[in-house]
Amino acid sequence: MLNSQLTRGLVALLSLLLLGTPAWSWGHDGHRLVARIAAKNLNPATRQKLVVILQTNDAGLDEALAKAATWPDEISKPATATALWHFADVPVSGPFSLAGLCDQHDCVVDRIKEMSDRLRLNQTGFKLKTEPSGPLARPMTSQEVSFLTHFAGDIHQPLHAANNGDRGGNCVKLKKPIAGSSTKELHAVWDNDEVFAVFQDLTKSKPTPQAESAAAEALFQRYKTAGAGNWEQAPVEDWARESNDLARNDVYGKLKIPNHTAAPGQCAVGIKPVTITRPYLTGNVSDTEQQLMRAGIRLSDMLNKICAGNGCQPNPH
Repeated sequence: MLNSQLTRGLVALLSLLLLGTPAWSWGHDGHRLVARIAAKNLNPATRQKLVVILQTNDAGLDEALAKAATWPDEISKPATATALWHFADVPVSGPFSLAGLCDQHDCVVDRIKEMSDRLRLNQTGFKLKTEPSGPLARPMTSQEVSFLTHFAGDIHQPLHAANNGDRGGNCVKLKKPIAGSSTKELHAVWDNDEVFAVFQDLTKSKPTPQAESAAAEALFQRYKTAGAGNWEQAPVEDWARESNDLARNDVYGKLKIPNHTAAPGQCAVGIKPVTITRPYLTGNVSDTEQQLMRAGIRLSDMLNKICAGNGCQPNPH
């Protein structure tokens, strides 16, 4: 018999091929924002190494890291066999536990650790099932930096660390469209609409290059003003725990969604549509800004640590 993880993988792949999933996790703009926050907190030695890895210069590093942050959602997930790397389906119906969810290391927690270790130890031999070509081609070490940057964002999105028999909210439809939005299901609300609400709060603007820089600066200055907290030293498992807690409260609790169960990668029967209002979005802005800020700072701390000494060589041998 197929083990549960393999079954989950097959179902998830089928879902990608037949049903489709949102193109962006944390949204294109959210991932770029996380990367730009991280770039502000890199030490000079780490910046110089990333300049070489991402084939840019110091002035262009912020933009290069922002582009790297979105690359894992731009490549074909079925072709590269990376679909399962972006999340950890931790049930919200019981105590938090990652047990049995990362077989074959196919979850965001283990992939963050893998990319971190590879960069720190200058490991060779990293290959995707099918290597992206053309404009999406990247050298091995650039791929690892891209995945690490992206996954640091993913794990701080509450519905990338939670499941309620609904594929992380992908099975929960909206009763009616949000004014000015094309979003049709709950996961995309958190990928996109919550991020847009953050931009409105911080910059009074929709995401633009100027607003992106301003929002990153605002959240970085918020971190600098508050100073480091215990959260900054928390292990990756705790990043997932925090997101799962927010999903229980800000998503399933506030929206009064009952507990559901389903086979991995499938939608439970009887999931009812929900209504998303502007007050709901604005009510979650504070938590969303905290998650984006923590993702950027934790990413920078990780990069500063793993690129220290001999780490982060652009062409390891």
